[in-house]
Amino acid sequence: MTAIAIPARPRAGAAPSHRSRRSADRETRRAPLALVEAPSRRAAKQRRRFTALGSAAVLAVFTIVAFHALLAQSQVAIDRLDQRTATAEQRYEQARYEHAVLASPERIVQRAAELGLVAPAGPPTAIPVANDLPAPPEGTSSTLHGWTEVKPTLVAAP
Repeated sequence: MTAIAIPARPRAGAAPSHRSRRSADRETRRAPLALVEAPSRRAAKQRRRFTALGSAAVLAVFTIVAFHALLAQSQVAIDRLDQRTATAEQRYEQARYEHAVLASPERIVQRAAELGLVAPAGPPTAIPVANDLPAPPEGTSSTLHGWTEVKPTLVAAP
C-alpha cells in the first residue's frame, strides 16, 4: 500500500508569510514522503508476544486469587473445627469434674446415710453353699487341643 503526502496549503485566513519562495521550497523538500506499509511480521510477533504475556499475567493473578479464596475457606473450616474441639474439651472437663465430685468417698458416705444405710459391725463372713460346685477344668484350655492334627492343613494354605 502506498501513501501520498500532499503539501500543506496556507489557511484561508492566514497572513502571508515573509519567507521567500525559496525557503518554503526547502521546507517541503525537508519533509520526505514516507511509504506506509502493512504491519511487519516483527510487529505482529511483538503484538502476539504482548498478548500472550498479558494473558499469562491475568491467568497468574486469577490463580493467585483463587488460591487465596481456597485458603480463606479452609481457614474458616479450621476455625469452626477448633471452636467445636474447644467446646467438646470444655464439656469433657466439666463431666470429669462432676464425676469426681459424685464419686468422692465423702459424697458416697453422705448419700448412703441419706438412704439409711449403716456401716457393718464386723467384717463380712463367708457362707458355705449347699449345692455341689462344678469341677475345675482339667489342665489347660482346650483351644489348642489337636493343633498337631490341624497344622499340616494350614501349611498348604496360601
